[in-house]
Amino acid sequence: MKWVTTNIRFPEDMYMELKMEAAQKRSSMADVIRKKVATKKLVKKRKNVNKLLKEMDEIAKEISRQNPGVSLSEKLIEMRYEQ
Repeated sequence: MKWVTTNIRFPEDMYMELKMEAAQKRSSMADVIRKKVATKKLVKKRKNVNKLLKEMDEIAKEISRQNPGVSLSEKLIEMRYEQ
């Protein structure tokens, strides 16, 4: 992995909290900040996945309402083997 160095400005109280956390974990501030950013990114991805699954569920319900008594799974399998 290629690393890039950057400067970040923090309010003094936030800086001190990060510094104390790094000292407690016997780690560098850079490592603490990287982990916090990575965690935030992961949470955002999970939210996006959950949102997508919810949208897909709503679409599936609408399709079921429009096609009562029809198994779309069976229809997809039939279509696959017709080709």
